[in-house]
Amino acid sequence: MIGLVRAVVWLGLWGGLIALVGSFAGGLHPVGDSLAVFRVPIAMVVVVLSFALAFLGRRRAGAIFLSVAAAAVVPAAMATLTPSATPAGGLTLYQKNLYHRMFKPDLVTADIRLVDPDVVTLQEVSRRSKVVLETVKDRLPSQIQCISKRVGNVAIAARWPIVSGTASCPDAPGLAVMQVEAPQGPLWIVALHLRWPYPDTQAAQLREAVPFLETLDGPILLAGDFNMVPWSYALRRIAQATGSTRVGSAPSTFPRFHPWVRLPIDHVFAPGQGSVELRPLLGSDHYGIVARIQLDAD
Repeated sequence: MIGLVRAVVWLGLWGGLIALVGSFAGGLHPVGDSLAVFRVPIAMVVVVLSFALAFLGRRRAGAIFLSVAAAAVVPAAMATLTPSATPAGGLTLYQKNLYHRMFKPDLVTADIRLVDPDVVTLQEVSRRSKVVLETVKDRLPSQIQCISKRVGNVAIAARWPIVSGTASCPDAPGLAVMQVEAPQGPLWIVALHLRWPYPDTQAAQLREAVPFLETLDGPILLAGDFNMVPWSYALRRIAQATGSTRVGSAPSTFPRFHPWVRLPIDHVFAPGQGSVELRPLLGSDHYGIVARIQLDAD
């Protein structure tokens, strides 16, 4: 019986080790980013099995597997525990996936008015929830909404005027783009909604979105539902393409699998740093994010 238990533990440990290593290989194959989403739960399983192996008399091997699991979660821990400093002044952005089945968009409208942001980025805007854009137009008059059947409509609303000819719905799905005359100077604002990773087609979507993002000349403020964790290859690629960094810590924004799996999949990227805070669900399946950002000087 002990031999069978030991065999199961070894099998689980080697399987977990392969999955952990694979979770760093998103640049080689999109399945790597799918594994990255679950890197922390996989590492926790390896930790438990490492202690089991040590209890069965293989302490040195258990310590090795335990060390590998601990090292694997360092990027996740660093993203989650990133210090957030609320800047004085700066820019305020409100990010929200509205959820295509939302029935009470007035709750989101009230929250946006309470926060009084300079920029709003929205995903899964439906015929029912588009009233959010209409209702806040007195405060955020510069708006664009891009239709995307596959990932839901994406929209931007901003306080400042649009630079003429810059508002567009690119051929790359899930994007809305416009440049505004912000107090700090011209600023690109991008709303993004990525699909889920492999076996869904997030990687293919990125192959279209990234080349477009690389064409934008000037500072870029990008926010959205990325359906991807911050320690993934996909988010590193977006940061490189936009010349920006992810703002603040990485709170879990999609609570469907709480408390077993934390999913920080809504993010804000900017040419500067600041803080993020969660807003209530308000009828959505995603928490909202409010980012307060101090943009870098040119």
